[in-house]
Amino acid sequence: MKTMFALLKIEGKLVWKGIDILIFGICFPIILATLFGYLLSKDATAGSSNFELSYAAVITIGVLATGVMGLPLTIADYRHRGILKRFQVTPVSPLQILFAQGLIQLSSALVSFIGVTLVYYLFFDYQIAGSWLMFLSVYAFVIVAMYSIGIFIGSVVPDQKAANMWSSIAYFTMLLFSGATIPYEVMPRLFQWVMDILPLSHGIHLLKMVSTGGETAGMTLPIVILGICTVISLIGAFKLFKWK
Repeated sequence: MKTMFALLKIEGKLVWKGIDILIFGICFPIILATLFGYLLSKDATAGSSNFELSYAAVITIGVLATGVMGLPLTIADYRHRGILKRFQVTPVSPLQILFAQGLIQLSSALVSFIGVTLVYYLFFDYQIAGSWLMFLSVYAFVIVAMYSIGIFIGSVVPDQKAANMWSSIAYFTMLLFSGATIPYEVMPRLFQWVMDILPLSHGIHLLKMVSTGGETAGMTLPIVILGICTVISLIGAFKLFKWK
C-alpha cells in the first residue's frame, strides 16, 4: 500500500504538469458545454430536449480525452524512455502502474465533469430528470469501459509513434462519431448505423436514458456491449503488457 501511495504521488505531479490534460481534458468540455448551453437552451427550433440530451454527451469528452488519449500516451512514453523497464525489476506490478495512471487521469475527468455540470446548472438552469444515483453509476461504468480501451492501447503499443496513431484514431473517431460533439439524433440513419459500432455511442445512450428519466428497457444491449469491451480490453492489457 505504501508503494502504491508513493507511485500515485509521483505520477500525479508528473501528469498534472502537462498542459494537454488541462486543454483537452478540462477546458475543451467546459467550453463546449457553454456553447451548447447558449445555442440549444435559447433556440426554440432546437427544442429543450436537445439541450437536455447534450449534457450526457458533453460529460463524456473529458473521459474520452483522459482515458483514450492521455492514459495510453503516458504509458507509451514511459516505455519509450525505459521507465517501465526499470519498474520491471522492482516490486511494482503492471496492475499497480495501470491503476495509478488510471486514478490520476480520472482526477482530471472528474474536474471536467464538475465544471460541465456547474455550467449547465448555474448558467442554463439544467435539471436532471432521472435519479442521480443511477446516473452516477452509469457514468462510472462508462469511465471503466473507456479507460479499459486506453489501458489496452497503452499496454500493447511498442512505441510512442504507434501510441499516437492508435490513440488518435480511437479518440477522434469516438469524439466525432459517437454523439459526444455532433448529436446522434441529427445524424442521417446511415451514419447512425456506423456510430452504433463505437462503444462510446452506447455509453452516451445509457447516460441520456438515465438523465432524462427514460425507459430502462433499452439499456440491456448497451450494457452488454460496454461490458464485453471492458473485459476483452482489460484481459488483453494484462496478458499482453509490454515492459519494453
